[in-house]
Amino acid sequence: MRDLLSLSNLQTYFDTERGTVKAVDGVDLTVEPGETVGLVGESGSGKSVTALSAMQLVDEPGRQAGGEVKFGALDTVRRFARQYPKRVARNGNDGFVHIEAARVDRGAVPESPRKNLPDFDDLSDTELGRRLARYDGDLVAGEGEEGPVTIEDGYVDLAAAPEDAMRSVRGGDMGMIFQDPMTSLNPALPVGEQVAESLRLHRYGGRKKDTWTNALREILPFGDEGIDDRVLADVIDILEDVGIPEAAARVDDYPHEFSGGMRQRVLIAIALACRPQLLIADEPTTALDVTIQAQILDLINDLQDELGMAVLFITHDLGVVAETCDRVAVMYAGEIVEEGPVEEIFANPSHPYTYALLESIPREDADRLTPIEGNVPSLIDMPEGCHFAPRCPWSQPECTQGEVPDLQHGPEDVDHRAKCIHEEFDTSIYGSDRGGMSARESTRTDETLVEVDGLKKHFSQAEDLLDRYIGEQPGTVKAVDGVDFDIYEGETLGLVGESGCGKSTTGRTLLRLLEPTDGRVVFAGEDLAGLDKEPLRKRRRDMQMIFQDPLSSLDPRMTVGQTVLEPLKIHDLPLLDVAVEGRTDAAVAGDRVRGPVAPENADVRVEVTGGEARATAITGLVDDDELDVTVDGETVRVEVTAPVRRLRRDRVVELLEAVGLEGDQYGRYPHEMSGGQRQRVGIARALAVDPEFIVCDEPVSALDVSVQAQILNLLEDLQQEFGLTYLFIAHDLSVVRHICDRVAVMYLGEVVEIAETDALFAEPRHPYTQALLSAIPEPDPTAGDDRTILEGDVPSPIDPPSGCHFRTRCPQVIPPDEIDIEQAAYREVMNLRQRVEDEDIDVDAVRASIEGESAVAATDGGQPDVTRAIHDEFFDHDLSGENQRVVKAAIDEVVAGEFEAAADRLRERFESVCERRDPALDDGDHPAACHLYGE
Repeated sequence: MRDLLSLSNLQTYFDTERGTVKAVDGVDLTVEPGETVGLVGESGSGKSVTALSAMQLVDEPGRQAGGEVKFGALDTVRRFARQYPKRVARNGNDGFVHIEAARVDRGAVPESPRKNLPDFDDLSDTELGRRLARYDGDLVAGEGEEGPVTIEDGYVDLAAAPEDAMRSVRGGDMGMIFQDPMTSLNPALPVGEQVAESLRLHRYGGRKKDTWTNALREILPFGDEGIDDRVLADVIDILEDVGIPEAAARVDDYPHEFSGGMRQRVLIAIALACRPQLLIADEPTTALDVTIQAQILDLINDLQDELGMAVLFITHDLGVVAETCDRVAVMYAGEIVEEGPVEEIFANPSHPYTYALLESIPREDADRLTPIEGNVPSLIDMPEGCHFAPRCPWSQPECTQGEVPDLQHGPEDVDHRAKCIHEEFDTSIYGSDRGGMSARESTRTDETLVEVDGLKKHFSQAEDLLDRYIGEQPGTVKAVDGVDFDIYEGETLGLVGESGCGKSTTGRTLLRLLEPTDGRVVFAGEDLAGLDKEPLRKRRRDMQMIFQDPLSSLDPRMTVGQTVLEPLKIHDLPLLDVAVEGRTDAAVAGDRVRGPVAPENADVRVEVTGGEARATAITGLVDDDELDVTVDGETVRVEVTAPVRRLRRDRVVELLEAVGLEGDQYGRYPHEMSGGQRQRVGIARALAVDPEFIVCDEPVSALDVSVQAQILNLLEDLQQEFGLTYLFIAHDLSVVRHICDRVAVMYLGEVVEIAETDALFAEPRHPYTQALLSAIPEPDPTAGDDRTILEGDVPSPIDPPSGCHFRTRCPQVIPPDEIDIEQAAYREVMNLRQRVEDEDIDVDAVRASIEGESAVAATDGGQPDVTRAIHDEFFDHDLSGENQRVVKAAIDEVVAGEFEAAADRLRERFESVCERRDPALDDGDHPAACHLYGE
């Protein structure tokens, strides 16, 4: 069987002022029909450029410097042979359509080509097929058609294809899911129109020529012709296939009206609209929560099985690779360094880089992570030999000499290759010299440092003061709605939950970067709510924050040194060491003096102005000679150890070295540093004022697994060295398990469970926590799949559900005692109830979807058929008796437009304790706010 996609010696270079960046340098990679291939490696290794090169989407100054990109979809070969007959390759011409095998019905060939083609009777079918295709493309049989020439094997050389041909490949034969849906979707167009555009281009012949008039028609309002009924029906079907609820009602919604997970589904819908044979997924789940990630991965797997397409999955999350891929290619510095079946790669990593990547993953049994030292090289003027050699613990002199061979590993019948001179290497030496603090070594004490009691942060949606006073405003966003927890000195408390649950808002409100709506935050015995501006500013020396995105939180116009220096200036640090000569009993005071005495008991005050120190006598006469002062007739020499400017610079260099940066990086700007280095700058800035407590807001979420390991180790070491206390906000639960002493789980503004880390992961009590933990990708291809997939999105914090906020998605919602119903069926009833209460069922769309079916509408206008269709949409499990009767009657009322009556009927029969009362956390060691654990 021919490979669907084949990259051979692919080279993609970028010509820059500093030199030629060899982003992809000799890559060989294949994807078979129906196969899922993972492409993994650190940022900067060339993964995304490889995918863009395959689709010929590399922009200037990038160029494909060499190699082939072969696309072996037979339908595409046949279509292009008919469409571009003169570009069928033959005898070394410049064709991009290659026919490798063909069958010719010679009796069906018209008279004209018989006469004009020499050696007609002597040629093989394949060669004759090539000549006939070049003679007249209409002689080639298209898909599902008959013709004299039937192409049975071939490929399209995408690197040689004209741009016009590539436009029909992209989105039609090959689809791509980009990493960030918000930047990939057009914010000015409804999502339905964006899906319809792909359908028009590739399935309905709506592609137009690139002309100014056509461009104006697209831009100007009168050029918008809307979506015709045929395309609209397909758009709705596609959106339903990717799990968009009430797709018919949402085709006119804009991207900003969808959640992150739903936007990613829209991107998938666009990529799959034309049923591509190859899907390229470029980090499709990197920015998603584990629950949404699990939904997207399941969706891609299901659609792959249904459509039989192949997938090239680009990611740096090795857990995702283990769960989804058949084969894995590991990329480093523009090259594929190892390739093989996923089980073989994870069980027997044969390249040092692959082994080091796997060792960087936070695991349950890992006391301390082993990051890869150094960074991915710049890819300019790369030396000979193995590009990983400068970072490889097993490097030998011959590693940097000449071409590195591809060695076969594993069983003979397994294609497992690694580009390394070592047939094997001693893994026992890796990380044997690592020092620092083990994750198992807790620095927690029994003293409470932070107490959070009933903390609330609500955001008004009023546009101005007038709206607030006259009451004409939309609802209040209850981002944090009554949070309680304590943090002990030296502890790392994890705060986890899905995006939108209020984690980051809690951290910012706790530090009073946002003013709380209600509640108390007590830090070291002091209520922060009672502090005015100046006392709060001084207290902030003890409380700092590490932000999620270092690139957006660092000023691009400030150097690293200036960034770390800034908090020292704001808080008038560091303190001055003062020495007194001439009168040893002279008392020295001053705000900047280390260990000052009360001013009324001092003889000398030290002041700092413009970075320079000056001493004045409080009693007696003042001497004008620098820091010499006269006290009671005696000259006292007051010496400051160093000027403030030098002290500060020394402090910044000390901090940079403490976080693993070099002193010569003092003058660099953020854009000149890698993501991991920028995150280290953010940590150094937080440490500058010697804080006791740091809020770490997703500090490693955007980092590669190797850089993530470095930062986690650094945070552990700094905690041990400086006695720090952390609130660690994250959605990566494997990271939380590794670094945290305790974990608090948040959902929709509330903490629903708190426990010691080991206890929470061993025995999660709240159904939401259980779903979160089950969704963690396991970096083990042999692990079973027992995930709990949560349906739907987090409800709006403007109008959260009554009772337990999680009840609208909970797989264990409690049915009334008096009714007999299976849990799965009750969950479906609750889903129906929610949609009925929201009046979120488009009856007209359902009625339209069943028109023309064999079950013709009855005399009552077709309502029985509509009722059945709505019922089938919500229920996969059987209902019986009174339960079935109530549900049917309620759906009949929905069809009649009586939503309120239907909601009342369903509530009367199926109302749960979970919606009547809000469960509260108890005072035990492992509290969970859930009615499953008693009233």
